[in-house]
Amino acid sequence: MIWINPPYEVGKVSIITVTELAEKQARYIRQAGAEHYAIVDFVIEPCQGHIGFKNEALIQDDLKGNKEWEQLFPILICCIYDALKEFIQNQYHERNLAIGNFIFKLMSLKIRPGDSRVMDFKIATYIGLREIFENNEAKSSTS
Repeated sequence: MIWINPPYEVGKVSIITVTELAEKQARYIRQAGAEHYAIVDFVIEPCQGHIGFKNEALIQDDLKGNKEWEQLFPILICCIYDALKEFIQNQYHERNLAIGNFIFKLMSLKIRPGDSRVMDFKIATYIGLREIFENNEAKSSTS
């Protein structure tokens, strides 16, 4: 588990707190040129007082032995972590929303060798987070 320091001072702002588990399959399909896509499965669950990131995703079986993706896989996880941090920061700095008290669990990734790009997974994660928090899929309260 990696804990994320929020961009706000806890105790000095109203925090939008996740109160219910939300599962998400986030997709990003790039339609310029060859079809590139990324699918990211993750769960947002309540966690009082913290923001956490946990990776439970493993490289898919058909990519074992693929040197390129075996080397890119840790970078891919870092990209998804960065997307989460950027989302939290952007919500606070651009929308004045302090979100917190949840754990982001990365469950799985669908990678298509030759088509998937690392940045596509970052974009898919950001889109999925936006859908969860803007559509209130994770059910939240202000504390």
